[in-house]
Parts: sequence; C-alpha cells; structure tokens
Amino acid sequence: MINTVIIRGLFEFVQQLILVAIAKNLPIKLVVATQADEAPRYQALITASLTCRQFTLDAQLKPDYSQADSLIIGNLVPLAADGDASGDLKATLPLFRSFVNDAMGAGFNGKIVLAGSNDAVLSVLAAKFSGIDHSKVIGVGTLPQSRLLEQLLRQQLSVGPADVRAFVVGTAAAHLISWSRSYIGPAPVMTYLANQDISFGMDEMTAATDQIDDATMITNQTLSVLALVQILNAFYAQTPFIGTVTNIQASGDDDQLVGLSSPVLISANGLKRMADMVLSDEEQKEYAEIAGQVREELARVTAGELDEDAKAQ
Repeated sequence: MINTVIIRGLFEFVQQLILVAIAKNLPIKLVVATQADEAPRYQALITASLTCRQFTLDAQLKPDYSQADSLIIGNLVPLAADGDASGDLKATLPLFRSFVNDAMGAGFNGKIVLAGSNDAVLSVLAAKFSGIDHSKVIGVGTLPQSRLLEQLLRQQLSVGPADVRAFVVGTAAAHLISWSRSYIGPAPVMTYLANQDISFGMDEMTAATDQIDDATMITNQTLSVLALVQILNAFYAQTPFIGTVTNIQASGDDDQLVGLSSPVLISANGLKRMADMVLSDEEQKEYAEIAGQVREELARVTAGELDEDAKAQ
C-alpha cells in the first residue's frame, strides 16, 4: 500500500523534495497543500512524476487530511535575511497554528514531520495543538549536520559507510558535536588523535567542526531535504535508523517539555528513544544550556510575546 504524505512549505523547498522523490522513486503519494496561485507551478513536476512506478504527486487546495499518514511542515514564511530566529518564529506561529488545527479538524491522525526552522519550539507546539503522541512528532533537527559530519570523517579516514557514527545534538541553530560519543569503528573519535599512523588530528577535527558550525548550514535546504528523505525512507521503505532528529523530551528540574535533537530510532511507527543519551560532563552542561534556550523561547510563546494573534485577542 502506498501511503499518502501531505506537505506544506515554500515552493523552493517542496520542489527540491519532489525532485529527489522522483529520482529515488519514493514509495509514497505526495500531496502538496498549496494556494490557488501556486498550483500551476507544480504542473510540470506532476507530469514528470508520471514516469515513476511508485511515487505519485498531486497539488491540492484542500487535501484530504484524514487519508494522510504523515504531514510535513516546512518553513511557512521566508526566513529573515538577518537570521532573526525569533522574528521568523513570530511570523510563522499564526500560520502554523492555523494549518495544524485545520489538519486535525479534518481528521488527520498521523505523524507530523517538521522540516523548517525553529523545530525545537514548534515540535512542542505541534504536540500541544494536535494532541498527537510525542512519538509521532519529529523534527529534522540536527540530522543534516550529523549526516554531513559522518561523511566528512569517512572521507578523511578513508573508511566505509558503516564505519563512522557521529552525533550533532541540540538544535540546528545551537548545537554541539558529541565527540565523546562519536565512533570510528570500535573506538571513540578522540582516541585517534594520538595515532600517528593515520591522517587525523586536531586540525582535521577543527576543520570538521568549523564546517558543521557554519551559519549557512541552517538555511541549506538541500541538506535538509536529503535528511528528510532518509526519514521518509524509514517510514515507508523499511529502512529504520538511529539519528539525531528533534524529539520532545523533559528538561530541567521541573521536567518541562522541550524539543531537542538527540539519537533516537526512527521507523514506520515514528520515533523511539532506545536509551538515555550519555554525554561527557562538559557536553552535558552545554546541552542543558541549549535546552534552557528552548525553554526561554517556549516561555515567550506562552506569554504571547511572539504570537500576534494572542496579542490581538
């Protein structure tokens, strides 16, 4: 059975996903929830999708949300050129709330995948607005960074695709590389620094860190699309994996819910936390600081500071 996935987002992002889905013949029916003036932009892509054996594509003004297994929400507004994440969130919130409420009101009861910015905050709000189980609310999070880091390490050390596990955790904007829990073969990455027989040292580690920390990573739509495709394959192509996606978890002494990227199992059922993430003391401190930033942003949303609709009422 081919599952229906509904997506809402800016054209450039949705277009990239469609092109990859066509090339890979993803086993899904992708329905774009579009505006009337946007629908003609998808016609050529819909025609191209007819060449696929499994993947099908449609663009609809009013999709049947009750038939969808997943709902993908990308950025709903163009991101601010100055990188103002709070401004982006403020502009997004009314549209986000309306879209989620409309989908739930129309009978949607599947998985929600957040593929835009601010997914650490929006994941918690999506669960709150929809009432959907936390295991079915997933953000792309730092998965693009983790995927890139693993590939950088593979290339540097000339090892196979299954020989490296590296984890970037936190949020896409405020993240940390968990070097203490990143492995090459049977040993942590850090143990290779003292090995004079391989071409990997502090310079290479710093170069990899700089590339992952590059501010353009946050707006690199292609990296996000490729990570999203891996998630969709886990859902619909029987290829589960453990990856650093945004998931809802308790934070702080009061166990307040926040969205943070950490290693979890992604499969057809959504996500599942296999075990608590164990970081080094310094990494755990930084991770807690990132969680605190998400808590502060959620508090601002709750107080109405970033919600124009709430202020107007």
